[in-house]
Amino acid sequence: MKHVGLWVAMGVFSLGLTLAGPAQAAMMSQVELTGGAVNYDGKYHTMMDRVLGQEGTLKLGQFQAIGELLPSLDKACETYSLFTSGFTGEAAPTATISGSSISIDLSSLFFGISRGDSHKTWNIGELATGQYNPETKEFTVSWEHLFEGGKQEGLATFFLKGIAEMGSQPVAIPASLVLYATGFFGVGSLTWWRKRTLVASAA
Repeated sequence: MKHVGLWVAMGVFSLGLTLAGPAQAAMMSQVELTGGAVNYDGKYHTMMDRVLGQEGTLKLGQFQAIGELLPSLDKACETYSLFTSGFTGEAAPTATISGSSISIDLSSLFFGISRGDSHKTWNIGELATGQYNPETKEFTVSWEHLFEGGKQEGLATFFLKGIAEMGSQPVAIPASLVLYATGFFGVGSLTWWRKRTLVASAA
């Protein structure tokens, strides 16, 4: 019995260390796109540039159909659009922020052209990297993609800018407060068990 108090104190202190660990970083839920462009000499570079230059919303962790990511554009009976899809094995978009740097996995990003029942698609995505402003949450990213074969052949450099939206996170209790409270409780528990042991011995 005389060691029970010590075990209680150690257990409570260990729990305090666990709770006082570093707060988990806020997770991005989506990014609001405010503009973009492409430097490219391929056949559809003009319409690709116009689609990218619009405002839209990139949802992270999920795919978006035509018209959900950025508005589609019509020209000469053709519809030009961007969408994300995993039909060739790509993962849904994800984003990571580290200080003033940001990276967005856009490997599932596609550019598509529709005309009646005819559809053509090209995967244009890669890992995009760039700068992030922690105060304004604004970012700019770029990536390169090589088109191979046909009139689309060539190296394209893509640019996107926008604002990162953070998911809500519980406010973490400061580590110092948790350690102080658990330490105080642990010492109190140890003293109580010692007094109980002395009373039991005297009886």
